[in-house]
Amino acid sequence: MIKNNDFSRRKFLKTANYGLMGLTFSSMPIKAFAQNRSNLNSEGIYFPPPEDQGGWRKYDPESIPEINTEKLAAAISFHDQSPVSTSRGAALLIIHKGRLISESYVTGNEGGPENWTASTCNDMKSSTKSVFGTGVGVFLDEYKDKVNLETDLVGHDKESSLIPQIWDQPITDARKKNIKVKHVLSMTSGHAGPEPWLGTGTRQHHPGYSGSYQMYEYCFGWWNFDGVAAHDALLFEPGSDFMYSNFGMEQMALAMRNISGQDLGQYTYDKVLGPIGMPIGLRNNQYRDMPYSNSYELNFAETSGWGVGGDEGCDAYGADGSSSPYGINSIAGSTFRCTARDFARLSYLWLNNGKWMDQQLVPESWLKLATKRFKRADGSTPNNYGYTFWVMDDLLDVPKDLYMSRGHNQNHSYIIPSMDLVVVRQGNDNRREINGESFQTALIQKIVAAIGS
Repeated sequence: MIKNNDFSRRKFLKTANYGLMGLTFSSMPIKAFAQNRSNLNSEGIYFPPPEDQGGWRKYDPESIPEINTEKLAAAISFHDQSPVSTSRGAALLIIHKGRLISESYVTGNEGGPENWTASTCNDMKSSTKSVFGTGVGVFLDEYKDKVNLETDLVGHDKESSLIPQIWDQPITDARKKNIKVKHVLSMTSGHAGPEPWLGTGTRQHHPGYSGSYQMYEYCFGWWNFDGVAAHDALLFEPGSDFMYSNFGMEQMALAMRNISGQDLGQYTYDKVLGPIGMPIGLRNNQYRDMPYSNSYELNFAETSGWGVGGDEGCDAYGADGSSSPYGINSIAGSTFRCTARDFARLSYLWLNNGKWMDQQLVPESWLKLATKRFKRADGSTPNNYGYTFWVMDDLLDVPKDLYMSRGHNQNHSYIIPSMDLVVVRQGNDNRREINGESFQTALIQKIVAAIGS
């Protein structure tokens, strides 16, 4: 059974002026305490400096009484020795109460980074959607006089559309006019799910179209691959069902660029990622060539970056080299490549409700809404998805406030506010079950058991 640690860092620091009283903590080395006082906000909550200025403060879990070190070691061993990790490498970080209590890197024996270290950048895959959703929250606040969750995305004519580009061709399905901003962010827009990252089928233009084979034309439904679901027709009326898909989000990213005048990656970096100390490469290294060479979809390097296009192994994003009149934009649904330490930084921002030090970078109200189940027009909440975040409120022996960013190849982050806990996991193997057990579920259950016991 999970026990909530009521005597938390946050509650203590709000009720005790430890600086004047001269108190110390047995779990906090004096040297680390002295070095990090400048990284406490007005509430006494710790925020890590950028990695090149010291980064996360690291603690020996043996010095933290509330942690069961035997169970923690077992959880780390479960991760490190799983074939999901040993095949093509992995990284695991555990941040508890702002303290890095575990950091593990596994070099794969079948591929992946030749030596996975703290400086290895791995594509977070669909966890990128939550990065995108963070930028959306800032955008909706900044441009609230122009757009909100109820705003029509496609609109009923070009003049009323947030993406007037889609009207350059006849709308391929009249139901698209009913797509609202809230639908594309909650996976209820009706767009098809499968995507041809490594598509080898013949390209087919939608009748009446003969233009570019590029991302926007693809998600508008103007062309498709043989054997891969087309996007000319929606699967259902917007808001009535759920289908996990990238393509409505790509349209929302274009709307953001239309209104803000900035590429998605630039906008999100300037508003959020830069201020929390993530590397400038996530703004400037918008790599065009993504080295996806096989079905494993590996994408790793020593440099951070956010993808905007594709090479021969990433056909949906312009592998034929054609030029789209709509330009290129950071990909909303994938290709966010960074270290595990830096993704933990972003996850820690989420844990702290969008606040970094004493600056509210992302509206707290947005993150609270985005990490709750999306509510349909009839009031039902059948899917464990909010606005770009997974709501994991149904796992055994895990607090109900767990939410996640989740990505292909088990590139996940877990956030549990009630435990002041962030876990980041990176990898290059998409096996979801080992010996009939869900890897992502078993991992967080074991970590929670170690910290919550």
